[in-house]
Amino acid sequence: MRRGFSIAECLIAAVLLCGISVCLFGVWAMHARATAQSRETLVATFWAEQVMEEKLSMGYTVKEDTADNPPFMAKHFADGQSIDTAFYYKTYVADNPTPDNPGLKTVTVEVAWEHGGKWKSVHLVTRLGWQG
Repeated sequence: MRRGFSIAECLIAAVLLCGISVCLFGVWAMHARATAQSRETLVATFWAEQVMEEKLSMGYTVKEDTADNPPFMAKHFADGQSIDTAFYYKTYVADNPTPDNPGLKTVTVEVAWEHGGKWKSVHLVTRLGWQG
């Protein structure tokens, strides 16, 4: 009696391996997209924190800055290619007086960038009160 695999068993094994491979490649592609998006969000958050610190260092005299500021350029490498991403920021200042603090201001920094044909953004908001 000879032992071995029949053609039917080999075909079933090949189909199973192909199915598992397709699933794993799908998970890998999803992971790559999520990694790229989280990297860009992290860079935008750090840039927003830097701009916010700069604006808060001005104290209560901080002004709104919605002009077209030069973008912050970030470069990363994927598949041996250099990819540049431009991050644009704007600063909004609004007076929000309350009975307890009539000099309260809200400072918002928005950093926006384009990812896959869609615009993404990060907003940092803080309150600044008059201490006079």
